[in-house]
Amino acid sequence: MSAAPKRTLLGTESGIATRQRVYETDDGIVVESTDQYELSRKSVLFEDVVLITYHREIGWLYVLVLAALTLAFSGIAATAYASGAPLKVTATIAAIAAPILIALIIRLVMKVDVVSVFGRRSRAAIHFSFRKRRARELYGRLCYRTRQAQRVPEEIIQTESAE
Repeated sequence: MSAAPKRTLLGTESGIATRQRVYETDDGIVVESTDQYELSRKSVLFEDVVLITYHREIGWLYVLVLAALTLAFSGIAATAYASGAPLKVTATIAAIAAPILIALIIRLVMKVDVVSVFGRRSRAAIHFSFRKRRARELYGRLCYRTRQAQRVPEEIIQTESAE
């Protein structure tokens, strides 16, 4: 029996019905996606990497959902206050909106760091919400590993130039 190849978990991302795990292996990056009950696996080999990017994004769907929830609870609290409801009821409803508003502000200020690896036929993206240093370190390590895998040995360069 042969042992399974060593994999290091780089990051995970979860959506409403999807789960994604990104691993680093000796040969490249492996992305395992679970969409409800369907599992798919794709890989980007270090030899086939065309581009690696590091950027920040906000995630507008997340922001819009949180803004809608904040407005809804704030509107309910304002309506309760205007209709003469007890102050405790109004404060309780407004207190529900406060953590949502805080999460919204944190997302707008910090953003999400994304390291994307583009291959010839596939792409892998690793998202970092809070660990910004780890995102930069991963970007540097992936660039280094790609350079090492794509480096042409000097003997090949010398024999081609001699011909």
